[in-house]
Amino acid sequence: MALPEHKISDEAVAPQRQTFDHGQVSARLQDLLAHMRAVKQSPWEGSVLTLYRDIVEPLCEELRDQAEILRWQAELEAEAARLDAAG
Repeated sequence: MALPEHKISDEAVAPQRQTFDHGQVSARLQDLLAHMRAVKQSPWEGSVLTLYRDIVEPLCEELRDQAEILRWQAELEAEAARLDAAG
């Protein structure tokens, strides 16, 4: 007895893009920035630091407003540079 063939459409297997609420994204970025500003030296290292750096860009892209994206990127990069300089 042969099993019936099932065709899976491209839509069924295509990854779904997760969308985020603007307020949630802003709150998460604000929490991260506040945490960065509150410390004298980076408490993150290795894979945790890489994870945070990998998360920031996609979060910023969710904001859609180019001026807001640039503002967040500038603020986060400035704090990252400060923490890098502090060792």
